[in-house]
Amino acid sequence: MTQQHLASGKAPAAPGRGVQPHSGNEAERRASDAHDLTALVTAAFEAWRRAGVEFLILRNYEKLPRETGNDIDVLVRSEQLAQAEAVLVSAGAQIGYVLHNRAEFSPVSLFFFHPESCQQIQFDLFHCLNWRGFMLLKPEAVLVQRRQVGLFAIPQPTHEAVLNLVTRLIYHGRVREKYKFGIATVFRQDPATAVAVLAELFGQPLAQVVTQFAQSEAWAGIEKLARAMRRQLVFRRLTRQPIRTVVSLLRDAKRLAGRLWKPPGMTVVLLGADGCGKSSVAAGLMASLRPTFNPGKGLHGHWKPMVLPLRRRAERKPTTDPHAQPPRGRVASILVLVAHWLEYLVGESIHFRPVLFRNGLVLMDRYHYDFAVDPRRYRLQVSPGLVQALFRWLPSPDLVLVLDAPTEVLRARKQEVPEPETRRQREAYRALAEQLPNAKIVNCAQPLEAVVREATGYVLQYLAARQARCRKR
Repeated sequence: MTQQHLASGKAPAAPGRGVQPHSGNEAERRASDAHDLTALVTAAFEAWRRAGVEFLILRNYEKLPRETGNDIDVLVRSEQLAQAEAVLVSAGAQIGYVLHNRAEFSPVSLFFFHPESCQQIQFDLFHCLNWRGFMLLKPEAVLVQRRQVGLFAIPQPTHEAVLNLVTRLIYHGRVREKYKFGIATVFRQDPATAVAVLAELFGQPLAQVVTQFAQSEAWAGIEKLARAMRRQLVFRRLTRQPIRTVVSLLRDAKRLAGRLWKPPGMTVVLLGADGCGKSSVAAGLMASLRPTFNPGKGLHGHWKPMVLPLRRRAERKPTTDPHAQPPRGRVASILVLVAHWLEYLVGESIHFRPVLFRNGLVLMDRYHYDFAVDPRRYRLQVSPGLVQALFRWLPSPDLVLVLDAPTEVLRARKQEVPEPETRRQREAYRALAEQLPNAKIVNCAQPLEAVVREATGYVLQYLAARQARCRKR
């Protein structure tokens, strides 16, 4: 999991600190989740077949529909994309699954969850097989030669091997380990077809070299050719199919602009008095939302995005007495608050926006709301009204989760401030939750698993409501 603590002030808590985990029957839960996904996958495949949608599963289909892995990569005809999406959404709804997120990457990524179990699944609907607008294989040719295996179809072996080789290689410059054996096997069995398919992309000389390297499993040699393959792909597409390529590039630019204007990612803020277990809940929430938000694309920060290099904040020691130092004077407090405001303003653009653009989760443990609730922690003498007036001009997080528990529960976990201050903070956070239209109160007196589950439910419900609004437009 990629976790970037943007501004220090305390070290991230170790798992288990704060709220405590619940010991449930993990095997039974996973078996139930797998059964739920099997029903959805089966319903989707059967609905597509009834509707006459031509489709195939591009890769990782060996255990379908029992096990799905991270996602299901489906290729459909471009003219049937809208129909395939509508049929999938309808099939999911009939067995209780809700579409809660949609992102237009090279495929159209659709995310579903079950309201009772919070089980999530991702379908990627490919209608083109491109790299940044440059066509790799013709979808029509791959679909025409597909092979039916029960509920679904799969690509013919050479098409599958070429896609598994080329896609990751062109994008990232390497061959994915799990596909190497299959690629080598197919290229040894039918080298002539492999060369023919690759030659259409990169030209005959390069295709022959790549095929020979794949047959001998010389993967390092293939990876060294990645740049040359990109250059040949671009040159051949622009010279041999200029109009189709330009149209594809324009469509790709439009798709990227749309995702920049309305990013599919989400910003969640965790608030609460000391002892509510923010760090533990944050770690659990990142894990539970993994099927929707890839942790490798996400950001877990503390307090604020660090932009101004005023101090080496990452090296600060954990805070054990947040009210130990005296507050600054009023003028200095206002100046420091404005500096913080600027850091939030710039940080939202350079740290948060790229994460949201690539469908990542921005999860902040504390946020600028703390300036109003607990200004003493930040050595400020400012009124809550000034804080609210200043930060009202910044983009609001999508969802604010206030972790709440009785004062005695909070005190049993952490006693960094006096009991009256703990009580005051708790009431202030509850009052804040009532004022914010996008805030939810989460009972953190429960075991950690229950807290994470409740928080996950709120996140998924928010996403589903946002997606429902988008689909009505």
